[in-house]
Amino acid sequence: MSDRFLTRLLRRIGWATEPLLNPDAAARRSREAATKRSVDRLEVAVRRLDTQVDRVTDRLEKLDRRQIEHLEAAVATLRWSTRRQIAFSDRLLRASNQHSEREFVRERALRRLRRLDRSRTILVGPWTGEVGFELLYWVPFVRWAVDQLGVDPSQLIIMSRGNTASWYGLPGARYIDVLERRSASELRSHMAEAKKQRTLRVFDRRLIREVAAEVGGRVGVLHPALMYALYMPYWKQVTSLRWVEQFASFARISPPSVSGLALPSEYVAVRFYFSDCFPDSPSNRALVEEVVKAVSRERNVVILSSGARVDDHRDAAVLPGSSGRVYTLDHLTRPETNLALQTAVIAGASAFIGTYGGFSYLAPLCGVNTVALYSIGNYYSHHLDFAQHVLAEVQGGSLTVIDAAMRDLVGEIARSDAFQ
Repeated sequence: MSDRFLTRLLRRIGWATEPLLNPDAAARRSREAATKRSVDRLEVAVRRLDTQVDRVTDRLEKLDRRQIEHLEAAVATLRWSTRRQIAFSDRLLRASNQHSEREFVRERALRRLRRLDRSRTILVGPWTGEVGFELLYWVPFVRWAVDQLGVDPSQLIIMSRGNTASWYGLPGARYIDVLERRSASELRSHMAEAKKQRTLRVFDRRLIREVAAEVGGRVGVLHPALMYALYMPYWKQVTSLRWVEQFASFARISPPSVSGLALPSEYVAVRFYFSDCFPDSPSNRALVEEVVKAVSRERNVVILSSGARVDDHRDAAVLPGSSGRVYTLDHLTRPETNLALQTAVIAGASAFIGTYGGFSYLAPLCGVNTVALYSIGNYYSHHLDFAQHVLAEVQGGSLTVIDAAMRDLVGEIARSDAFQ
């Protein structure tokens, strides 16, 4: 009997006996077959669904990419347009704010000025700042303010340092010098804390109280802080010099009379000092000597000095030399009168030469042609522009500013028309 026949026989015996041994076998096989068919159909459906999802996803991705590209382009255009609108609006807003701020400052300053009691003594100052700012800004502001107040100059007490009474051009006003009440070192310490008198500091308050006690009561105070607030838009360069002009009254300076002066009949006044724009260096010290020697070959030279150091400027030492044409005034120089002395000497000179700074404004305001030297261009040009405008207004002397690097011009300076 073969194996194949035996296998078939056993399978038939199994089928015949299955209903007896396992009555549910046929039903179970039927269920399993039905389940398998369902699973097969589900697998087919899932494969079809995957294919459809892949197709739809691919379409969506392509569609999204195009939409995103269009959206990015639209956003970029909108962002560019918005930036332009914001920039334009910002410019308008800044202009409006600056205008409003200036007008606010102007009205507040005028209110403070109007509140000054015209029946009382009015203290003008104390001024403890730089020479250039006093000449260009504070003095013209004071003249304008006094005119606005309509008070008699005899009601005023002007307080400054170095005896600058003649600069104000207010005959009848009393003058008190800070350096008669405070030492040069005290003033220098005060100025080192704050060169700009934007607020009423303790140093100023004490001087004001002393003056009030002397006059026997309260005094009105016209303090530099008012001028600083009013002129700040110009100094910040957000408005033109016309803004300052409406709060200023410009005039030439009439020099004071100083006793004891024995000067040549014709001379050139010289004042060199070291500053931020003309620092102390071997080159600049040599240049000062060259200038004095060159000028003294042609004319008499009078060397000016402060007599005391009250700020961060230091006088450049000048040797008299052997020409016999160089004069000094150290024997007459005192801190409390040094600016009056220098004003008188400068006003009598045929020309002035020195460091670019406050004294280069003083000389042309006295009608004297001036040559000013600098070696580092870190000065604020709008102050020079303003000075030139003021000098044209008052028909003052000329102001020529020269870079010290142009050393070949030293001899030409001595022979220039400014020194005729």
